[in-house]
Amino acid sequence: MKAKWSGTLSVLLASICCVGPLLLIAVGLGTGVAMISRYHWLFIAAAVAVLALAWTKYFREKTGCACEDKTMQGRRRGTVTLLIATAIVLGFVGMNTSRYSFARTSASAQAQPPLASGINRVVIPVEGMTCATCEVGVRYALKSLNGVESARVNAATKTATVDYDPAKTNPEKLVTAINATGYRATLPHDVAQATGKTAQQQLNQERGISMDRISLFEVSLQCPAAPKIGCGTASKPILLQLEQEPGVTEAWLNRAGTEIAVVWKPEAETAARRNVAAKLTDDAKEVQGEARDEAVKSFLSGKGWYRGADVDRLSEEEAGIIAARLIRRVEAKTPLPKEKAQELQRDLAESWSKCVTSGKHVASNPGDQPACRFEDISGDIARKYLNQEQLKFWKEAVERGVRPLPNES
Repeated sequence: MKAKWSGTLSVLLASICCVGPLLLIAVGLGTGVAMISRYHWLFIAAAVAVLALAWTKYFREKTGCACEDKTMQGRRRGTVTLLIATAIVLGFVGMNTSRYSFARTSASAQAQPPLASGINRVVIPVEGMTCATCEVGVRYALKSLNGVESARVNAATKTATVDYDPAKTNPEKLVTAINATGYRATLPHDVAQATGKTAQQQLNQERGISMDRISLFEVSLQCPAAPKIGCGTASKPILLQLEQEPGVTEAWLNRAGTEIAVVWKPEAETAARRNVAAKLTDDAKEVQGEARDEAVKSFLSGKGWYRGADVDRLSEEEAGIIAARLIRRVEAKTPLPKEKAQELQRDLAESWSKCVTSGKHVASNPGDQPACRFEDISGDIARKYLNQEQLKFWKEAVERGVRPLPNES
């Protein structure tokens, strides 16, 4: 492939994440925007890689022509094409990163237009949005609702600010509309208290999920480093894979990591259910009888259950527990200034949770080293806060492992 065609391909890849959602909306498929948005960085990364390849090809072609003392055919046209492609690709990259570079003010604190008479406003937390593209799908879903006057979505603050007519719609319906796009919205705390419902309870009610469409399975997916909570890194691929099965509409893990709830599609047959159940963990066992009734009630309550990528929150919590445990081990040997200990704990928890939720802590191929290892991350961070004497105790703490010792919580 010639350099200029590689440049054109890079533009197409980069534009998919931003132009694609607009095209889907134009043809009436706005709810499919979340799928493109969820993988937008793959398109951006592919575009940058192809663009780099295009420039490499360009300079090779130029060098080859110079060596043969010939004029490179279409050199000027190729140069212009690549320059335009570079500008467009960088523009799309900028669109997807500007929110994080410049937006730091929460939506509730930003200047908002005054409300018209009879119009209410609510700021809804939305998890899963990672770029400006994600805002398009959420905004489309909200504006499609009867009664919504305006919707302002911000991926950086992970919020949707909606002005609506309370006579025509309500916050619960707004949350349901956002969740239908593939992102995860929850009722603001004050609204949840006023209505007495969690977002999941409202979601279950509006979707008409009945007890016969729910199966519960006992599993052992607790975190080795934090046995009281479920392991996000172990459960995430299982939950995501379950939702790819033909008969499954949703898959959830409870906070303790001891149960998986599977919500079946209405048309799912017994054989399909049996086939899916066989793909769970080796020790999985379906919950029956009175225990099932209690487990289903717990699930329908909407408290302490995580769907798909939501288990990343458990991974983040586990990272915080590990960081706090290592700090306590060091403080048992040598005193640490309170502020320094807090900064070290926060930095380590954030860095390690970012590593595990991205999957970089697992090697791509057998025998390879993972892109990020706990020993490396913890050592690099500790050197920013600790002196040589303290680092010695830190190394000893890490060598004892991240799991709780008999005398540790």
